[in-house]
Amino acid sequence: MAKNIIILTDYKGHFGSKHLDIPYRSGMDKNLLKAAFLKYNYEVKYIGLSEVKVNDLDKNDCILYTSSEDLGYSYKDYIEDKVLILEESGFNVLPKYRYLRANNNKVFMEELRRLLYADSGFFAQSFGTLEELVQIKNSLSFPLVLKVSEGASGKGVFLAKTYNELVSLIKKHRSTFDLKLRLKDFVRTYKHKGYLQESQTRKKFIIQPFVPELKHDWKVYIFYDEYYVFKRPIQKGRGIKASGGGYDNYYYGEKADVSDALLNFAKNIFKKLNTPHCSIDIAFDGNTYYLIEFQCLYFGTAGILYSDGYFINNEDKWQFVNSKKKIEDVYAESVVKFLKNQ
Repeated sequence: MAKNIIILTDYKGHFGSKHLDIPYRSGMDKNLLKAAFLKYNYEVKYIGLSEVKVNDLDKNDCILYTSSEDLGYSYKDYIEDKVLILEESGFNVLPKYRYLRANNNKVFMEELRRLLYADSGFFAQSFGTLEELVQIKNSLSFPLVLKVSEGASGKGVFLAKTYNELVSLIKKHRSTFDLKLRLKDFVRTYKHKGYLQESQTRKKFIIQPFVPELKHDWKVYIFYDEYYVFKRPIQKGRGIKASGGGYDNYYYGEKADVSDALLNFAKNIFKKLNTPHCSIDIAFDGNTYYLIEFQCLYFGTAGILYSDGYFINNEDKWQFVNSKKKIEDVYAESVVKFLKNQ
């Protein structure tokens, strides 16, 4: 008897992300994805997010969902509401809500990394206002990296060499200035003794240590037991950013200078996430590997498309498997394997 997979689609009827999708930004091919799950005796039912009703769903079914990179992340905020109530109602939602919250949300991702990897020794600090950073300015060491919380592909990442430069960047990119509200707030200081004005930089951000002299990093897609790896050289003119440098400039699979140590590092991260799949960015300074960022849904899939295969661990030994797979097949396989081993 077939089991059911409920897949929640966005307001355009799209699900997930797929490199070189047709039409553009339409996500995975829903027919191919449905067929991929059916190979494992799972029947797929697509439901629009706005149509989801808790009382109409079976708690024995697995629920998969999409995220969104809409301008301002307004629709993503709506997706969070729907997914959280499903999880709170006891449904098996994959991935867990916390990974949706962390998707393109560097502040929550950093807080989650602090929870999951308390022994890694490489953490950013998060802030909700410039004033909070000012309170600890004497403890800062420069240079350091400023990241705005939202966004992907290297957007909103800046190197600050001095404290004044950091403050200037925060004011420029994290401003919430509103002249009308500012004037009202100014009047309050005269009407109410001791009143503190609202911050004019209330968009959250993180700062993290700068790892000097990096020439590249690696992105690792993990689909349960398949590891798709590509190396991203830092291109001239892109400063400290390896991401967003163009997929034609990256090295994939066996050409990515992949070591057992790198794969073991990635594997240990993946174990703690407890999710069917993830994307992680890893840097290496010659002595230590660093987890820079991670995402567990709605990440790019170019590493699958351009690689001739993937790495897999058999009896504690890594080997490369030459195999070209469709993105939908890779995705479905990872979910099925995860469910079988839950």
